[in-house]
Amino acid sequence: MDAQFQRLSDEIAINRLLAAYSHAVMRLDAAGSAAVYTEDGVLSAFNGPDILGRAAIEAAFVATFTPVRFLIQNCGASVIEVDGDRARASSSVSEMLQMKGDDQLSCCFGNYDDALIRTADGWRFARRRFNPFFRGNLQAGGKQYADPANPHTYAPWPPAL
Repeated sequence: MDAQFQRLSDEIAINRLLAAYSHAVMRLDAAGSAAVYTEDGVLSAFNGPDILGRAAIEAAFVATFTPVRFLIQNCGASVIEVDGDRARASSSVSEMLQMKGDDQLSCCFGNYDDALIRTADGWRFARRRFNPFFRGNLQAGGKQYADPANPHTYAPWPPAL
């Protein structure tokens, strides 16, 4: 029963890490988005070159988030496999976003393939690869509210299990 409890505990912790990442992205928080990686973590996205290391990943998020008014990212249908202090996960991704000064609503769909490692601070992404399926614009009418306010009151980040 102890092994089963550990596996379930690890899966819950990894799911919390997945949610913490999406929540940081929603807040356009580059530091918070990068904090879920190991110091030497790797991010691969949109078939581009690998981004190596937490500091470089944070810089990439700053560049990505700067022109964005809002971005809602949902990761789900995650399949997680834990093997001791290492794990792998695959999650579906859907994003809705709007750029600053643009009335257009955009979307992106794909999946994440993740390699994770247990650290002294909990589970972190050692490698995260975003595989895009579709990216485009949507016709949408609606009301724009004031720029989103996403207060961050969680400490430490990412939240621990």
